[in-house]
Amino acid sequence: MTQPTEVRGLAERVVRRLMHGETMAGFGDDEIYLLLEASRQQLQPLPALVRMTAPVVIFGDIHGQFADLLRFFNVVGTPPKTKCLFLGDYVDRCSKSLEVIMLLLCFKLLHPGHIELLRGNHECAKLNRSYGFYEELRRKRSVKMWKAFQGVFAELPLCGLVNGRILGMHGGISPHIANWASLTDLQKPRTAKECDEGIALDLMWADPTQDTCGFLPNKSRSASYTFGEDVVKAFCAKLGLELVVRAHEMVMDGHVLQAENRCCTIFTAPNYCGTDRNSGSVMLVSEKLEISFETLRPRPVVRGTLDERREAILEKMARVDHGAKSPMPMRKADKAEKAEKATDPPATTSTVSEPSTTVTK
Repeated sequence: MTQPTEVRGLAERVVRRLMHGETMAGFGDDEIYLLLEASRQQLQPLPALVRMTAPVVIFGDIHGQFADLLRFFNVVGTPPKTKCLFLGDYVDRCSKSLEVIMLLLCFKLLHPGHIELLRGNHECAKLNRSYGFYEELRRKRSVKMWKAFQGVFAELPLCGLVNGRILGMHGGISPHIANWASLTDLQKPRTAKECDEGIALDLMWADPTQDTCGFLPNKSRSASYTFGEDVVKAFCAKLGLELVVRAHEMVMDGHVLQAENRCCTIFTAPNYCGTDRNSGSVMLVSEKLEISFETLRPRPVVRGTLDERREAILEKMARVDHGAKSPMPMRKADKAEKAEKATDPPATTSTVSEPSTTVTK
């Protein structure tokens, strides 16, 4: 989809300024609305499952940590030279969600074939109304603009497939995924009710566990399920996958592999909300599907000015415990669907290799 000259020129200006560490303060509301509508129209035709070819860099949660996003871009590159798959949770918790999401949307407008943005649970109105994004936009712009963002978020895909072998989503696996058709035929959830039920809920909310087998109610979140390593292995075998990559949980090293390297959690925001002292990681997938990690250690936090202290307070106010509960009660599990052998997509002989990690201070 070719963007009009006005939209393209504006998106280029946004990228240029934000990549230099500036904010959206220099852009008018009308300019942001123009970009949001262009983004909504661009995303609308995309299916719930989008496909990419390696090499690609996979990002986990960002949560408004704009400076850290720029740190990663400076290390791994940006579209179009670097293909990127983002697993959601761009907003909430920290103070520069507007800059994070506008930079990514503008990259998507300019280089649609080189970046995919998936929907996380915080790209649903019931969460970003309460955990920071609403308040940030109310202060910086308007409630009307917050509502406009919800229309864009509703068009984000839910999962991404790399070379038919690596499946990425924000949360995790659903017991209702019987075969590839469960994902290729899935409709994007465009209402609050649709976000809180079925496969869409699980793709945004489910968590892996090493302590139990099968699917169990996800008590820590009061939504969706936890799934055991046995589920991961069976799921990969059923769909012909090498790896499931998800985000959704802070992990101290920035990434963790489970289920005999069949499941990986990626968390990209280092020193989460300025307090957790965790590292942040992205996954690098080579053309041959060899995986490695780029990891950034948390930066020292120095807050001396009034503005910096104010930002710290706002971040703390926006933050909730990581085991955030869903605004909806957990649904009852449907009867298990009979698993069918996958026929889509075509198989490839590529395999995921033993990962390596690069650590940057």
